[in-house]
Amino acid sequence: MNQELARSGSDARRLPRHHRSASVTGHVGRAAGGGPLTVYTDGSVSRRQIVSRRGWLTGWGFLSTGGSYGCGRYPQFAANAGSEVTTVTELRAVWHAVRGELAGRAVTVVTDSRNAAAILDEWKAGRHRMPAGYIGSNRSVSTLEKLRNLVVANPSRLTVETVRGHSGDVLNEGADTLAQLGMRWARDNLTQEDVSRRAESVADGFLRQWRG
Repeated sequence: MNQELARSGSDARRLPRHHRSASVTGHVGRAAGGGPLTVYTDGSVSRRQIVSRRGWLTGWGFLSTGGSYGCGRYPQFAANAGSEVTTVTELRAVWHAVRGELAGRAVTVVTDSRNAAAILDEWKAGRHRMPAGYIGSNRSVSTLEKLRNLVVANPSRLTVETVRGHSGDVLNEGADTLAQLGMRWARDNLTQEDVSRRAESVADGFLRQWRG
């Protein structure tokens, strides 16, 4: 891909402020301690494109059995994402879910994206495959490259499982709801305070349901 085209198509400084990348994270319930952790991840891609139709408004979300949660908005430029935007968005959710955990404990990632799961398993084996056409950031190490490096450095600590989306798995539904909240943060110009409040409520509600 022409790098000048990539740069011109991915300048976040030209975006409305509420379309730029932002995130909220938190913790509810009892602490997880230092033992194994299971995190559910999901991504959401809006049909609404960002300025000049250069990409999409996306959101990511995660929810863990230990009570940690997060969601975020991200302007996904087409010039950087390649042809597998949903997979890129899902893997971004995985990065936020495991970035502070995988180096120190065993983590099971549960995703409803079989392609994302396959890529994670390939990274565990030391391979370098990225979603088709993905080039990531033009100015720094990309999110997916950071995730791949983390997985390559800790392959024995990561287990990857898949679940069918919208099949009644409580924590998968929770991660999906958080991802949609992240996407709507950009699409509907929600305030960070509102997103923080809603995210905590979503996480608490789904975890209470899961714990019974």
